[in-house]
Amino acid sequence: MSEENQSRNAQAGQKQREQMQKESVATHHELSDQGLTKRNEEFMFQLGKQLDALNAKADKKAQVIEETMTALVEGQKKGTTAKQLFGTPTAYAAEIVNGPVRRGPQPQSSYKLLALDNGLMFFNIFAFMFGLMSVFSPKSMAADQTGTSGILAIILVAISGGLLFAWVTKVLSPAKKGEEKKPVWYKILSVVAALVAWIAIYFAASLLPGMINPTLPGIAYIVLAVLGFLADMYVRRRYNIVGGAFAGGQNQQARKK
Repeated sequence: MSEENQSRNAQAGQKQREQMQKESVATHHELSDQGLTKRNEEFMFQLGKQLDALNAKADKKAQVIEETMTALVEGQKKGTTAKQLFGTPTAYAAEIVNGPVRRGPQPQSSYKLLALDNGLMFFNIFAFMFGLMSVFSPKSMAADQTGTSGILAIILVAISGGLLFAWVTKVLSPAKKGEEKKPVWYKILSVVAALVAWIAIYFAASLLPGMINPTLPGIAYIVLAVLGFLADMYVRRRYNIVGGAFAGGQNQQARKK
């Protein structure tokens, strides 16, 4: 390429950059006249560029710009930022042109849901265990004078275990953004305290009189365990529960996501 052609290309490139700069300044002035803050001006400017890059139709772009600008002006009165309203200009423009991104159900791990999930699982385990013992080793069940195999004792142990280990799960979970990270000693003490409290409740439940804590037939325990398992499966799928004392694999998958 000759020096003359290089010079012409350089001049053309310089003119193009100057033209783009003039258009940018003009656009910012136009946005400033609408009463937008500097950040909202920049959001609108970048949104326009992204819409152009995605080949948005002129009439669609004009409509979006007008509606977005109106929303930003109203949001400014309440102290709401453009990011809070629309996210990033790139994502917002892509959603306008390509349609909203389909998202699956968001994993949930609230204390109440974890307590329900853990409680059901503890109930299922104890009910199934005592059911099998009653069916295959009825003599050992008859010789057992404690009330731990009573239905009320199983329910109390399951509820307390669900509540305690839902709390432990929350304590052991990684700190979210903005939260203070819990020290290791606190996590260890929390686990030990929960175990001690649960064992104490277990032994206290064994002292319940048979009148209010009857032992059911083995087959009844097995049926209750199966029903409890199905109920827990429904709850986990219905609310997309992530975490819990019996969900180590799901916890790892959720963290990878």
